[in-house]
Amino acid sequence: MFNKVRAATLLSAACLAAFLAPPVVAQEGIVEEVYVTGSRIARSGFDYAAPVDIYTAEDIAKSSATSIDEFLMKTPTFSGFQYGTSTNNGNNGVKMVDMRGLGTKRTLVLINGRRTVGSFIGGPLEVGAVDLNAIPLSMVERVEVLKDGASSIYGTDALGGVVNIILKSRFEGFEITGDSSWGEEDWDTKHESLSLVMGAASDRGGVTLGIEYSKQGEMKQGERSWAQNALYPLQNPDGSFTSQSVGSSNRQTLRLDDLAVRDAIELAGGPADQGSWRVDTNGVPQPYNPLTDSYNFAPVNALITPNERFQISALGEYDLFDFADGVVRAHAELSYTNRTSHQRLAPDASFNLGPFSNPTRIDGIQDNDWVPANNPHNPFGDTPNNPWGISGEGVRVNRRFEESGGRLFSQDVDTYRFVAGLDGTFMGVNWDFSYIWAENDESYETNFYHNFDNWQTIVDPILCADDPACVAATDASNALNPFSDLGELSDAEIGYLMTNSLKDIYRNQMSSYTLSFNGDLPWEMPAGTIGWAAGYEHRDESAEISPDEFSAQGLTTGGALDPLKGSFYVDELYAEFAVPILADMAYAQALDLELSIRYSNYNTPADDDTNYRIGAKWQVNDSVGFRGGYATGFRAPNIVELVGGQATTFPVVEFPCEFYGDRAGLSPNVATNCAAAGIPGDDFELGFAWQSFYVQTAPESLDPEESKTFTLGVVLTPQWWDWSQGLQISLDWFDIEIDDLIGLPDFNGLLLNCLSAADQSAAESCSFFLGDDGIAGNSDGTGVFAGLFPDDAEVSLANLGKLETSGLDFDIAYGTEVDWGFISTLDLGITGTYVDEFKQTFPNSGSQDLVGTAGADSGARVYPEWRWNTNATVGGESWSVGWTMRYYDEVTDLWRPENLTDAYKGDDILYHDLIGTYVYGNFTAYLGVDNIGDEEPSRTHTAFNANTYPGTYDVIGRKWWFRVQMVL
Repeated sequence: MFNKVRAATLLSAACLAAFLAPPVVAQEGIVEEVYVTGSRIARSGFDYAAPVDIYTAEDIAKSSATSIDEFLMKTPTFSGFQYGTSTNNGNNGVKMVDMRGLGTKRTLVLINGRRTVGSFIGGPLEVGAVDLNAIPLSMVERVEVLKDGASSIYGTDALGGVVNIILKSRFEGFEITGDSSWGEEDWDTKHESLSLVMGAASDRGGVTLGIEYSKQGEMKQGERSWAQNALYPLQNPDGSFTSQSVGSSNRQTLRLDDLAVRDAIELAGGPADQGSWRVDTNGVPQPYNPLTDSYNFAPVNALITPNERFQISALGEYDLFDFADGVVRAHAELSYTNRTSHQRLAPDASFNLGPFSNPTRIDGIQDNDWVPANNPHNPFGDTPNNPWGISGEGVRVNRRFEESGGRLFSQDVDTYRFVAGLDGTFMGVNWDFSYIWAENDESYETNFYHNFDNWQTIVDPILCADDPACVAATDASNALNPFSDLGELSDAEIGYLMTNSLKDIYRNQMSSYTLSFNGDLPWEMPAGTIGWAAGYEHRDESAEISPDEFSAQGLTTGGALDPLKGSFYVDELYAEFAVPILADMAYAQALDLELSIRYSNYNTPADDDTNYRIGAKWQVNDSVGFRGGYATGFRAPNIVELVGGQATTFPVVEFPCEFYGDRAGLSPNVATNCAAAGIPGDDFELGFAWQSFYVQTAPESLDPEESKTFTLGVVLTPQWWDWSQGLQISLDWFDIEIDDLIGLPDFNGLLLNCLSAADQSAAESCSFFLGDDGIAGNSDGTGVFAGLFPDDAEVSLANLGKLETSGLDFDIAYGTEVDWGFISTLDLGITGTYVDEFKQTFPNSGSQDLVGTAGADSGARVYPEWRWNTNATVGGESWSVGWTMRYYDEVTDLWRPENLTDAYKGDDILYHDLIGTYVYGNFTAYLGVDNIGDEEPSRTHTAFNANTYPGTYDVIGRKWWFRVQMVL
């Protein structure tokens, strides 16, 4: 039986975004005081002046979600970039959510209203956000999403909002749940889970225990037609562009960077300005053709990454003793999660990742893909094999080591959490003292990288002859032939080149103790009593990275990983008041004011910070209410940002020098600077996706990010007609501004700024590019490397940016009982977000409004202008059938002009999902299908992962799932 309880309070309407089932409040005649996310004052119902979405365990059960992130990422509030199993490149198996596209580290995740430990993201670049792998789905009672700034309540990180996960407590009986899901195409990417929740409760307390196992299978890009090719737009004879399977030039491509040598080849009758070559089976160089000579790296990359979790958790509380003026209780929480996961990328290659010392070179500099002139297989070397008489030249080669089978990144992660404390009441005041300890330990193993030192040796017969292992691995020439066809390197050669398994260790730890009080002031005001809360919190956090020797030395294409060890602590005081101003008056059924303030003092350069919030709720009558608030917020620099060393990313570059004559709106300086760098003409075609080397260096000093959040909303619960009794409507405008944003400029913006400079030697944006000497800041950075490719860059982390976003959240829900034969209930709903502005500004890369675009943050982020979900559910005594639509507005590519690609516009998408439930005694069965239309994900040119944005769009296609639950 599905019971519906119609809400009549203001915040009940605020919670209607959980449209799959209207929010359940206390039954009539029972007034229950609860704590809602965003306040530490107990209220009657969810009576709060900020928008809060409530999702119950039943809502989650009626979805295909296997973790909290998979459920939330399908709701319109979560945009930008979500980390999950569909995030392969750049992830380390974590599951994290991003509210309003502000970033995972600006979304605070709580468990039962308390903080927990963060996790590293994708290696050393980020730390702090909570990995939702550690939340057992079977133990979740509800999820509360506060869509407002909350630093005055919770402290740092709550800029975009708060996700508060409430776990089951005082559970009685046994609940066994099993589920499975799979993609219809080839019935792949199977997921399975099994969980047991059991508990016992009495008048004095209770204990709840949960055990859960979950396993997600792997799916590769080659298993989906839209993802199996690495696409790039090539120009057709008629001037149009068609995306073709070009992939990477890193196959066995020979590169000549010396422009004088290129000119000599042209004078000898060879092709003009030819920088890239392939070597044919006779050892003779031929001009590189991207259609036939590139490497399709896509098929072997993972599209859905495997994820296996074992979890055990327990919660308990017990009334120790009662006395005349109060009660004392004990409470505790324990949880442990083990997660194993891996990501898969195409085989390693001899990428150019910057210079290192080589005494055999006259200038002492060696590129990591360098093949010296004395290599007998070098067609331009000391034993030349070319028709133009070129000899004695060292060359570069981007050789793909397909014989290794591909790069594999594996994680084994343990997450622990422990909470213990006392709470109770004394003379009408509620109090709580709690201690929290949590730790996240990750062993990160990398396989099938090649060793730079061994490459340097095996391509040079002189160096190889002095290394017995190299001599044993090669033929009589004592030199590897890097120009041979893929698959022709011997096992011995590959064994010599590849590193052993690399193991890096990451550790995060958090401990905290809190003391809080709340109650009502002793005097009565005309409109009611003033609620108050106050407290003190102390928190310690530490993080540590212990890299493998090869990782630390930067001897692989993964870049250098510096050791890290850091910690901080913070002491905080807070106070909060809920002040009733008017009550039970004409046009003012209730007018309440909410005030909160928090003082934070760090032992870091963040120093101290004070944040406040002012909120108001005006309930005009039973049908109309208004709410709003203004809040300041902050995000203190995390440990990686404070003490982290060098870290490297590899952004996909949109090169302004490619067809610069056809790029509207470019500064005339771009043409001048591209030509000065040697670009042969305005129709120059790069012909493949290029990834540059973007180095993040340690900051000198960082200040906290500061935010201002304004919200204003109206809530309608019409009581005017009988049919409208179940109708709830809310509209909430939000406006968020974040200053002193910590980060790096977007690489593509930095490159465009540099190439647009009138005087590149004086332009600050150009000073970050490494130039021909491989050193930033030497006034020779132009954004173009000597080989006519985009240059690498090096930037120090700093408070560089500003972010502004505004828009409208809207929710409409209608639920009623009907008499339509065997149908007795009807529920309809729509919830969505319209983004009016998302403006990001960084010095040296400019200002951009990202609304309606895709490709920001090096091809990772997407920002639809409109997103909405609708739901229609009918039910009977023991069954229900629901139909959900999920809409994503169209987006346009941020960097590639429309006239230079056929993938400029990513189409809007409307997904259709169906869910049916049936209850029989103690059993409940759920059967569903997601993406009934088998819609392919939206694609734009700059998309970095699998030609799309996996953190936003469905990548599996049509997916079937079922769940069976037994409660005893």
